[in-house]
Amino acid sequence: MSPLEQYLPMIVQHPLHQAMGVRQIDAADGKASLEVVVGAGMVNPAGMFHGGIVYTLCDMVCYAALVSQLQPGENAATHDLHVSILKAARLGETVRFEGRVLRAGRSVAFMEAVAMQGERLLARATVTKSILRVAA
Repeated sequence: MSPLEQYLPMIVQHPLHQAMGVRQIDAADGKASLEVVVGAGMVNPAGMFHGGIVYTLCDMVCYAALVSQLQPGENAATHDLHVSILKAARLGETVRFEGRVLRAGRSVAFMEAVAMQGERLLARATVTKSILRVAA
């Protein structure tokens, strides 16, 4: 079983990810995407899409992109995440997250993600992950 087949269902089914509205992630060839609708439990006191959720979803979509390129016996863990939020989404809006692998070596991978609401760029992220060898 490939890492994509092994880990992608776990990502989608994780209770935290479900609470953030993740229902499906598409991932292949070092790219991934997901969409969420900003729900009532996903906004901050100002009524805007909560930054912590934006950070998490950027990290998640990058992980899915990387998993699509990992070999059996490999997994990954984040060791650096930078997110710049440029605009806010509001309750009821659909936000699309797209991630892609820029470069993956034997032990470190570099990725980027964007969050879009329609044509509006909401956030941009860079993510660095360690590639781990796991017991089979």
